Amino acid sequence: MKRRRQIGFFLAIALGLAAALFYGWFIHPAAPANTSLASLRSDYQADYVLMVAESYPQPQDVPYAIEVLRQLNPTDPIKAVDQALLTAQQLGYKDADLHLMANLEIRVRQYGGGQ
Repeated sequence: MKRRRQIGFFLAIALGLAAALFYGWFIHPAAPANTSLASLRSDYQADYVLMVAESYPQPQDVPYAIEVLRQLNPTDPIKAVDQALLTAQQLGYKDADLHLMANLEIRVRQYGGGQ
């Protein structure tokens, strides 16, 4: 009798969990939130700028890098790189990473990316 009760208890738990998952995934799923990269925390924005610097290392890549950086700051991508560079310094990024980000800032400034 006790064993039958335990089986019923765990079966009820499993059915409740399955019903809750089915309801949450199929009947009433959470709506996706539309957020922008500008709403990221500053450390994630610094990581993003570092990834841009690594992805577009050549001078001819600057227009593409500027377009990608405009997702962080549509009006002034140079400001986004400046802020990310300061955050990276405060967080103790490696010198090689700081160098990549500084080079990106220089190339964007030379290209006139803040306009």
